[in-house]
Amino acid sequence: MFRFLAPVRALAALACLLIVAWVFVEINAVKTTGQIVNAVKDTLESGKVANTPFWDAIGREPLRSIVHMIVILGLLVVLNNFITFLRTYMNSRFTMDMVYHMRAAVYDRLQNVGFAFHDEHSSGALINRALSDLQNVRAFLQMGLLLTVEIVAFVVGWIVYMSTISRWVALAALLPVPFWIWYILRFGRKMQPAQQAAMKAGDDVVTVLTENVAGVHVVKAFATEGTEIQKYNAAANTWFDRVMDTVRLWRNFAPIIRGIASASHLTLFAICALLVVLTADVPPPSATLPTSTLAPSTAPASLPATAPEAAAATSAPTATITASSPAFPVKVNVGHLLVFGAAMGAILSRLQQVNQISDQYQRAIVSARRFFEVLDAPSTVPEFTKAPDLPRGPGAVEFHFVTFGYDPAKPVVRDIAFDVPGGSIVALVGPTGSGKSTLVQLLARFYDPQNGQILIDGIDIRKASLTSLRKSIGFVFQETFLFSDTVANNIRYGHPDATMGDVEAAARVSQAHEFIMELPQGYDTMLGERGATLSGGQRQRLAIARAIISNPRILVLDDALAAVDPETEHLISRALELVMVDRTVFIIAHRLSTVKASDLVIVLEHGRITQAGTHKELLRQHGHYRHIAEVQLAYQEKEILAKAEKRADKADASSEEKKT
Repeated sequence: MFRFLAPVRALAALACLLIVAWVFVEINAVKTTGQIVNAVKDTLESGKVANTPFWDAIGREPLRSIVHMIVILGLLVVLNNFITFLRTYMNSRFTMDMVYHMRAAVYDRLQNVGFAFHDEHSSGALINRALSDLQNVRAFLQMGLLLTVEIVAFVVGWIVYMSTISRWVALAALLPVPFWIWYILRFGRKMQPAQQAAMKAGDDVVTVLTENVAGVHVVKAFATEGTEIQKYNAAANTWFDRVMDTVRLWRNFAPIIRGIASASHLTLFAICALLVVLTADVPPPSATLPTSTLAPSTAPASLPATAPEAAAATSAPTATITASSPAFPVKVNVGHLLVFGAAMGAILSRLQQVNQISDQYQRAIVSARRFFEVLDAPSTVPEFTKAPDLPRGPGAVEFHFVTFGYDPAKPVVRDIAFDVPGGSIVALVGPTGSGKSTLVQLLARFYDPQNGQILIDGIDIRKASLTSLRKSIGFVFQETFLFSDTVANNIRYGHPDATMGDVEAAARVSQAHEFIMELPQGYDTMLGERGATLSGGQRQRLAIARAIISNPRILVLDDALAAVDPETEHLISRALELVMVDRTVFIIAHRLSTVKASDLVIVLEHGRITQAGTHKELLRQHGHYRHIAEVQLAYQEKEILAKAEKRADKADASSEEKKT
């Protein structure tokens, strides 16, 4: 956490200095108030201003000094308010700047962490950590951390000042602190697991909500709104129960903290009042009175004692307290009682806020752990420091006995070995789950294999920078993702500097230009989320244009033509013939019409290469490729026969109509 203080250390230092200055002014304001009370009391007891006109009395001592102290008190109050204004602004600026750097760091980490991390964590949980958890941290920084500094400054400042008046009161003010510390630590051991469970339940709620919003078309299509509502309610109820667990712990915690504070307040007030009474006859340090009696006088304090009373007092047994007595070295007067009352109120009100800090701390500590799980996530595809860019080349690809599994104990592909010259067209064929998509993902280092080596133009891809590697490969995925942006910006996504001419050329090659021009604003039309306003074939053609415009040396079509109709597939295939020139192309497809023009067909079964060769060569061999060819040919023959039968039926019907 402290690493994020570096960019805002000046703001943090200034915020702490303002807290110290505010406490200093606050203490001096209360001190001045006590001095004013003492001065007024002494003036009334002395009777110096009795029967004196108001304006004459103000211009003379002691009222002139009192007026001066009142003016100083007013200036202190104004200064206190100004410092409070600065504190409010600086605290917000400090916390927001720090959270800004934290949010930027976690977003940057999410962009650079490997695919394996995203496979393990749902998008809803990651969104919740980037938003809700950071909000908890920000609340603690603003209301907890700075409030802790304020409490420490208040307690230390008041204890130091009170110790100059009476060390007994200062020590008594510290008595509740050990009880607070013990109970807060005990509370934390119970609260942290409860907070963690509540936040995990909150992640589940966000995940359900995110999935429902993203899959709203599926929900509507299958009329499962009721099921989704039940699923959300179940997650929300679990979250509510976990939150109520924390509320129950908090319910038991807060009254005890307030009880300790109230008991301490009453005890300290009683001690201070007792000291005022016991030191009523103690002279100030500058006076030298030989003795003083503790025997109570029956006469009022403001009236002089009579001669008999004085004689009786002289003859009565006395207990002598000198000005240097170790029990009460300083006279505690009414003004000091006012100061003690304000000090106790300030200290105990601040200490009662420990319960608020503790709640925010428990939330923040759990949130910070979840936040740093993302920030400290190890990279599954580590990159060498200052790794060189992948040098230019024709796009030759070599797989040297590559083995990989998302779970290392369960390999998805095993001992994959083949060489592809630059500019070749390679078709990957095989049943679902055979590892075709995994193979091309390894090529772009979405994952690193557990064994083996992959080379592009003779360079181990692990030794090249990830940016240069992935810019050398253009992907058209089976599931097309489009951003909520204009059509043009979606096409130029991988090449932001592309001109409109480049964008239009790529769209023409992918057979997308015509339908784009039919949109309300052409290339400037804003697409809905994930391109929901377009058909599947239109989204796929935009994805092909996006891959083409970056001009990669290697192009990967991951079943990219599956979502387009045969006519559009034929048009795109003709256009891709121009794009495939001097470029290595990997095609993952199931239609023979797509793969029969390939230079090399690789058949994958159960994660292993079972066949490799050209389309004609594999048709002569017994195996999976020949089997799917026969199935597709038989299906095509059935379609041809069905169409012929329909034409014959129509001809018979028309001839019968003519006869009639």
